[in-house]
Amino acid sequence: MSALVDLEWRALLGALAGRCVGEAAARRLEALEPAATRDEARRRHELVAEACASLEEGEPLPVVGVEDLSEVLARVARGGELSALELVTIARLLGGARILRSFVRVRAGELPRLGEALGGSAHEDRGLESIERGVLRSIEPHGYVKDEASSELRRARHAVATARRGLGDKLRQLGSELADVLREGGPVERDGRLGLPVRADAHRRVEGIVLGASATGATLYVEPPEVTAIGNRLRLAEGEVEREERRIVGELAGEVRRHAAAVERAFADAVRADELAAIASFARDLEARPVSIDPEPVLELGLARHPLLVLRGVAVIPNDVSLAAGRALVVSGPNAGGKTIALKTLGLSALMVRAGLPVCADARTRVGWFEPVLSDVGDRQSIERSLSTFSAHVESYRDMLDAAVDAHSRGEHALVLLDEVAGSTDPEEGAALAIALLEAFLDASAALATTTHHERLKLQAKSDSRFENAAVGFDLDALRPTFTLRRGIVGASAALAAATRHGLPDGVVERARALLPKEVVLREVVLAELERERDRERTLRLATEAEHTRVRALRLELEDERARVRSKERQKLQEEAGELRDAIRGARNRLRELEERKRTGPLGPREAERMIDEAARVVALGSPVEAATRDSRADGGPITEAELRPGAKVATEKLGPVEVLEPPERGHVRVRAGAFTLRVPLAELRRAPKTRAPDKARAPRPTAEAPAQPSGESALLRIASLTCDLRGMRADAALAEVDRFIDRCLADGEPHGFVLHGHGTGALRQAVREHLALHANVARSRPCLVEEGGDAFTAFWVK
Repeated sequence: MSALVDLEWRALLGALAGRCVGEAAARRLEALEPAATRDEARRRHELVAEACASLEEGEPLPVVGVEDLSEVLARVARGGELSALELVTIARLLGGARILRSFVRVRAGELPRLGEALGGSAHEDRGLESIERGVLRSIEPHGYVKDEASSELRRARHAVATARRGLGDKLRQLGSELADVLREGGPVERDGRLGLPVRADAHRRVEGIVLGASATGATLYVEPPEVTAIGNRLRLAEGEVEREERRIVGELAGEVRRHAAAVERAFADAVRADELAAIASFARDLEARPVSIDPEPVLELGLARHPLLVLRGVAVIPNDVSLAAGRALVVSGPNAGGKTIALKTLGLSALMVRAGLPVCADARTRVGWFEPVLSDVGDRQSIERSLSTFSAHVESYRDMLDAAVDAHSRGEHALVLLDEVAGSTDPEEGAALAIALLEAFLDASAALATTTHHERLKLQAKSDSRFENAAVGFDLDALRPTFTLRRGIVGASAALAAATRHGLPDGVVERARALLPKEVVLREVVLAELERERDRERTLRLATEAEHTRVRALRLELEDERARVRSKERQKLQEEAGELRDAIRGARNRLRELEERKRTGPLGPREAERMIDEAARVVALGSPVEAATRDSRADGGPITEAELRPGAKVATEKLGPVEVLEPPERGHVRVRAGAFTLRVPLAELRRAPKTRAPDKARAPRPTAEAPAQPSGESALLRIASLTCDLRGMRADAALAEVDRFIDRCLADGEPHGFVLHGHGTGALRQAVREHLALHANVARSRPCLVEEGGDAFTAFWVK
């Protein structure tokens, strides 16, 4: 597929493979091909999207870096043996697969596709965990079989150690006894046997087997009979160790063989997780996003960047570029201005979405299914086939057109990318051939993008609505391309400007300009002026956007400062209100004490309490002071003049809830706040905050002690949130709790409430009812009806 070569597909896969931990995943990514079907592309996208989302949330897929076990597992499947080191590698793989499967199962709700693909099965897990435990229990990480693997191995290794100690003791003893006939240097090993270095002229004094001689013949290596016997015992013990090690390794290999299919699936899952983690890492680092296959044959890229340029650290200018089946995008402009990069970005994005790879574009991006992707980019000259550049391109056009027509007959849409179409021949004939060729592709319902310098092709959009122009920018003052793609305009080739930029002598450039036809010179001047005008407009737009951004930042800063000031004011009011409430509670408690002691002065305690209650209304929950301390975010939002009718309940930030008395007049409204009436500016009024909706609850069973329901009065619905439970409290603490409960009812806008005091001796009930009868914020109270819970409760209505 020449498109994969033209679009540098393998270079992209190489960059992805370099992010893999394991060799197997890297090889798989290097061989990745675009999906052959929409279903396969959709499955790939879903897996990659979940892997990217998991990484974005700080929970990357667990990856185990194991070597490629493909050949090892194939050998096991054929009944082959495994080494101890290969078993250790398999155990490490199984441990990583176990962690991976646990990860995706725990997150199955968030990562359903990964759970299906990598979750395995509980039945398989038991067998694999048995293998993992068996290997880790029996073999060290470097492949040494542990003594604990079996009692026989421990016994055999003990025998080996004993024989070696005995051999060493015997050699030291003989070395001491025969010191006068031995060379310096100690015992020497020959073919696994140990001999003493005896002088050749004294070898008859030492009995034993001659194992060899030195290079000069002056020294003979003799194994005495005593050493031979011990050495034989050592070799027998070592042979027993080797047999037991082989048996242990063989049993573990047999377990792997019995679960070969499950081990292969675990390996495949680990490799797939490594691939997905590498792709997710690519997406994070390049700010790319997974894109699903769009049902329409469109290719709309928002702020697209060529991924290979991003990977190379190039400062890429992002561009919007779009294409659709049956439409042609004709890109013109200067050489080295980014025309071919735009084509490659389109083609590479289409292939990446089919392969499930994230695309370097923003959230507006849509990519449909295009099959096949066809391209003619670069030089097609072939000396081997005796093809000129133009001939090679023509053959490529022929094959591409055949493929596009065949795709159309199957109901598919080809994506066709042509760089400098028909540009290697006579300009007039080349332009005519280019237009005819592009029309044939469009008749086959292909989506087509081409770059060109043909003027006739640039003008085709005026006569054929299927064609659309786009141009890459060129800064005529700086004599360099801007790499910005603009739709709906024609770009000047700027060949002479580019020649000047690259150092061609001025005389040559001026002579070339003089040779141009007048209409060509005029066209280039007009296009250059349009380019400058567009640059000025763009500069002005960017400056305007920057100013808007600065104004928004200043507005936010002012709002933050205003919020800080308000917060300080609320905090101060809250502190002062709290102090006042504490003082009022203290006064009430003192009055109750005076009443209990039956000490009354000129001003009776009940009358004094009434006066203090009046003062308490100023700072009670729901009062103007408390409303001013409330967070302004709790208001109901701005209010219109039409809503400010007499009787309407509204709120102000300073006074809290107020009532409208008169319609607005001259920007002010007369309102009532408690016992006061005043005029308030319209700008300070807000909708009253919504009151908390009460929870539904079932009324308790009626009790025998409850009074009969008065004629004409219906029972209230008593719920837990509207009930103050005083059971178990002393009278003074209970009455203080009643005060707090009444304050909450006022703040929440509740019209009534209930007090649960129980029956008992009746003392608490009487104290509560007397207290409610004198409370400044209570309009009236009464014992509860049968339906409301009976005489154990008292109902009250707030003012």
